[in-house]
Amino acid sequence: MQNSNELRQNQGALETGLVVLVTCLFPPILLAGFFVVNPREEVVVLRFGKFVRTLKQQGICWIHPVGRALHRIPTRDMTMDIATTTVLERNGNPIQISAVVVYRVEDSYRAALEVESYRRFIEDQASAVVKRCSSRFPYESEAEPCLKVESDEVTDAFIAELQEAVNAAGIRVLGVRLNDLTYAPEIAQAMLMRQQAMALIDARKTIVEGAVEIVKDAVQRLQGADLNL
Repeated sequence: MQNSNELRQNQGALETGLVVLVTCLFPPILLAGFFVVNPREEVVVLRFGKFVRTLKQQGICWIHPVGRALHRIPTRDMTMDIATTTVLERNGNPIQISAVVVYRVEDSYRAALEVESYRRFIEDQASAVVKRCSSRFPYESEAEPCLKVESDEVTDAFIAELQEAVNAAGIRVLGVRLNDLTYAPEIAQAMLMRQQAMALIDARKTIVEGAVEIVKDAVQRLQGADLNL
């Protein structure tokens, strides 16, 4: 334990000595220490690979440039397009689906250091979540939540699962919207014919129900005129 503490102290002294040496030999390098923190942005500062602090106040800052690394993390609301992919909905039909994710970084330390690239991380996680969640709902249904209507229940399911997946990166998911939701080309024609057949059946059913109502109304009128059949 003592050796470990001594090693850390020696390492810190070496880093400090290097900073002082470079500063003495190259004074103009101090100008490189200035940088700007933009609005809705946080800057995670590392020195020689170690976390120093997170800058959240916008404006001009100065930190000695020797051994310094800056990770700029935007904290404004951002959107990400999830590319179209083919998945199986709950009934086993292949569909093509894409999505738009709205998110915000709430923990810049985790976004900068816990994952290699928080943008790539949320994109990969969102693609996986879209595939998993799509398999839980039918493409279309009149009796239950479905992907085509995109009810609150469907949206909440996508958000909840994606939020759990990206917590490690300090990201908050604000919304998920489905785009380009269609049957896959290999079954699109068959499903179109099915929809047309169902529409024809519904039309015929409506005609029959209308005819029955007309006959019923006529019988009631005849009975009202004391003309019993």
